[in-house]
Amino acid sequence: MESEATVSQLGFHSGPVSAVDLREGGIECVSVGEDGRVNLVSFVGDSSKLNYRRIFDSNGLVGYTAVKWASPSEFATGGYGFGIQWWDQRTPGGPVLQFKGNWCQGKTSGIVHSIDIHPSRKHTCLAGGSSGTVFAWDRRAAQQPIVLSGAGTGEAPNSLLSESEVWEVQYDRYTRRSNIGNISSTRILPVMICSEDGILAVIEQGEEPLELLAEPCAINSFDIDRQNPSNVICSLEWESLAILTRS
Repeated sequence: MESEATVSQLGFHSGPVSAVDLREGGIECVSVGEDGRVNLVSFVGDSSKLNYRRIFDSNGLVGYTAVKWASPSEFATGGYGFGIQWWDQRTPGGPVLQFKGNWCQGKTSGIVHSIDIHPSRKHTCLAGGSSGTVFAWDRRAAQQPIVLSGAGTGEAPNSLLSESEVWEVQYDRYTRRSNIGNISSTRILPVMICSEDGILAVIEQGEEPLELLAEPCAINSFDIDRQNPSNVICSLEWESLAILTRS
């Protein structure tokens, strides 16, 4: 490590920082916590100095557990009750749009652990959380999610790949389809997930999930190689890494 900087001023967060996301270009980072605070951290000069400003403080009425940039001015957060909030720095004072979790019958205590936003589909937020739930929220639509796996709305059974916490979701950039660019904007692109019960899998809307790994311990996180998306690296609960190469 060539340099290190920390933000420790009084009032930054009053408890653990639940999630952070670094904006593309590396000059700003947004942080969220279960204390209900949303902060924007700016890197100054040689990045050894950090400044922050408060975007929002719910005073503990709402907690946030996930965050993801969508554009230089917009980002999404997730938290309890399977809720998602959309923020725009050009409109201060709070989220400009909210997706409430009352769609998920009997699962209102569920938590969103991870959010992803595809650069070509910024109108859609992908989320993963409690009870094996993976869903997408199209901001152009009403308060009804597109459920890819998990609890669903009670109207029809949905594919249940895992019954435990989904720790991370990412759009899967690896595909052997030649017409991937022609997929309708209303259809959710392929999604990779990892879970507490050791599952690494790819989910496609309307298709059976493709299980890539089934470990005897939790898969806490993963990342897909940007240069070669066939390669995936996972962090496991048992103090180890797993590297997967798809053919």
